[in-house]
Amino acid sequence: MDLSTFIITVFCLVDDWLKERPPLRRRGPKPRLTDSEVLTIEIAGEFLGLDTDRALFRYFRCHYGEFFPTLRKVHRTTFARQAANLWSLKEGLWQHMLGQVHFDPAISLLDSFPVPVCRFARAYRCRRLAEGSAFGHDEMAKQKFYGLRAHLRRCAGRG
Repeated sequence: MDLSTFIITVFCLVDDWLKERPPLRRRGPKPRLTDSEVLTIEIAGEFLGLDTDRALFRYFRCHYGEFFPTLRKVHRTTFARQAANLWSLKEGLWQHMLGQVHFDPAISLLDSFPVPVCRFARAYRCRRLAEGSAFGHDEMAKQKFYGLRAHLRRCAGRG
């Protein structure tokens, strides 16, 4: 599936889901972008790895302006404010989609974390756990370490 088809599919799913819900706004001016458009942009942007609202807005305005023509008439901060105000809809959509996914017990989550065995400056002469220790990068601390990497596997079990 190409990206255009993915965006259209996401829009259709989100728009159909929103039509089943009561209206979010009862008074005040209607926003230029529909809630379906904003949620679609955010979901597709998350899929593409666009982390900031600036990158998200710029990418879709430049590459998919024909899909979202009113995006060119809206300021970035207005878009970001509308996206932030839709947090309850995002949570409801997430719960709805989670209920649509069938769980496979063979799938598990795997994560790892660093276990330093000595200070990095002493690593070249450290003898503790030398056969299993190695240099690595700790993403949380944004630094190198010398030690082990503990792996944690979480399988969904009963109860």
